[in-house]
Amino acid sequence: MNKLSQWTKNFKERLNGWSKKKKIAYGAIIIGILAALIYLGISLNTTKYGVLFSSMDNNDMGAVYNKLKEKKVDCKVEGNSILVPEDQVDSLRVEVLSEVPITNGSQGFELLDKSKFGSTDAEMKINYQRALQGELERTIKSFPEVENARVHLVMPEDSVFVKDSTPATASVTLKLKPYKKLTEDQVKAMVALVSGSVRNLPKENVEINDTNGSLTKDLFNKDNLDMTGAAEKQQALKTEYEKNLENKALNMLEAVYGKDKVKVKVNADLNFDAVEKDSVTYDPKNTVVSEKNVKDTNKDAGNSASGSPVDDAMGNKIAKNPDGSVTTHEEATKNYEISKSQDKTIKAPGAVERLTVSVVLDGALDNATKASVNNTVASAVGYKQNRGDTISVEGIPFDTTAKDNINKDLEQMKNEEAAQKRKKLYTILGIVGGLAVAALAAYLIIRKRREDEEEEEEILPKNIDTVIDDNTPVEDQTKFKPIELDVENEKTHTEKEIKKYATEKPEQVAEVVKSWLAEDER
Repeated sequence: MNKLSQWTKNFKERLNGWSKKKKIAYGAIIIGILAALIYLGISLNTTKYGVLFSSMDNNDMGAVYNKLKEKKVDCKVEGNSILVPEDQVDSLRVEVLSEVPITNGSQGFELLDKSKFGSTDAEMKINYQRALQGELERTIKSFPEVENARVHLVMPEDSVFVKDSTPATASVTLKLKPYKKLTEDQVKAMVALVSGSVRNLPKENVEINDTNGSLTKDLFNKDNLDMTGAAEKQQALKTEYEKNLENKALNMLEAVYGKDKVKVKVNADLNFDAVEKDSVTYDPKNTVVSEKNVKDTNKDAGNSASGSPVDDAMGNKIAKNPDGSVTTHEEATKNYEISKSQDKTIKAPGAVERLTVSVVLDGALDNATKASVNNTVASAVGYKQNRGDTISVEGIPFDTTAKDNINKDLEQMKNEEAAQKRKKLYTILGIVGGLAVAALAAYLIIRKRREDEEEEEEILPKNIDTVIDDNTPVEDQTKFKPIELDVENEKTHTEKEIKKYATEKPEQVAEVVKSWLAEDER
C-alpha cells in the first residue's frame, strides 16, 4: 500500500511538471488506445453472418431452418434468406443440400417416389403431369430475371386413331423480379423448353404470360417476325454507324476543346434495299457486218469439150452452154459476230445516301474557328458534297445547371457521410473519454480519501496518545497531585491544544473517541 501511494505521489508530481501540450498528447494517446481496445473487443465478440440460401420458398426455408437447429448451428432468418456464421457457409451448404431436398416451391419427379402400390392409371397420369409441371417450373425459375413461375399442362387422351389425336397445350405464368424484363430469345427458349418436354405439344400451343400480358403474342407469325427482326437489325446498324462517326469526330475535337465541351450528332440515311442489276455492253469498234458478193462471167470455149455444170461448196457454179461458151457464177457471203459484255451486279444493302452532322461547341466561335472545325469534322466522317452531305457548326454556351446541381448534391452527400463518420467517431471517443475521466476521477477521489485517513491517523491520534496514556490510572493522578493552574509546562500546553482542537473540531474528536471505544470492545 505504501509503495502504491508513493508511486501515485511521484506520478502526480511528474504529471504536474508536464506542459499542457504534453498532457493533451498523452491523453489523446491513452484515449485512442482505450478506444481501439474497446472496438477490438466488440468486433471479436460479434459474429459475422453470411447468406446460406436466399429467395427461398417458405416450405424449403422451414425445412432448412429445422435441419440447422438439429445440428445446433447458430442461424437467423432475414426475409426469405437464411444466414449462418460466415466461416461455415460453404460446409453447411453442402451438408444441407445433401440432406434436405430444396424444391423451391415446386415438386418434380420425386412425386412418383410417393406413389402407392395399387394406384390406378388415372392417378399415375395425374402424378406424372404434376411432376412434369414441377420440373418445368424449377427450370424456368433458374432464369435470373424470374422470381416465380407456374406451369399448367393440358394432356389430351390418347387415341388409337392418328386423325383423332389432339395436341397438348401449355400455359406458363411468370412473376419477374423488379425492373427485370425477358428478351425475345429468352421467351423463345422457354417455349422450346416446354414444347420439347411435353409429347405432342407444338410451339404455337405454348402461352407465356407475365404481369404485363402475353409474351408469345405474334411470336410465331413468321412474316411479322421476319419484318420486325429485319427492321430492328437495320435500326441497330444505323445506330452503330452513327455512333461510330460521332466518336471519331468527338475524339478529335475533345483533344482540342476538352471533355464535355463538345457535342456531336450524326444522322445517316442508309439505303437497305438490295439491288440486282444486269447490264449488256456492246463494243462499238466491231459493228454488225453482213456482206454478199455475186459474180457472173461468160466465156467462149472454142473447141472445149462439153460437160455438166460443176457446183462446189462455196456456191460457185460453172456451166457449159450448147454453143460452147462457159458461164461462171460466183457468190460469196460474209457474216461478222457482234462483241458484247454482260454484267450482273448485286448491290449490298446499307449504302450511305446522305450524312447530316451537327456540332455544338461551348462558347462563342468566330468564322475562322468554325471553318477549322468544319474541315476537321468533314475529314473524320467522310464528307461528300456530291452526295448531299451537310455539316453544321455552332458555338453556344452550355447550360451546366443540372451538372452543378449534381456535383453539389454529391458534395453534400460526401459531407453528410463525413459528418456521420465524425459524429460516430466523436461519440465513441466521448464514451471512451467519459469512461476514462470517470475512472480517473474515481481513482483520485479514493486516493484523496486514503491520504486524508492516513494524515488523521498519523497526526491527531499520535498527539492524543502521547498525552492520555491508557495504562496510567487517572484517579491516582487527580487524587495525590493538586491542580496547579498557574503552572505552564509541556503537558499543560498539550492539554490546552487538545481542548482547543476539540472545541474547533468536535466531530473529528468524537470519531477518534468512537474508534478507541471500538478497539476496547474488541
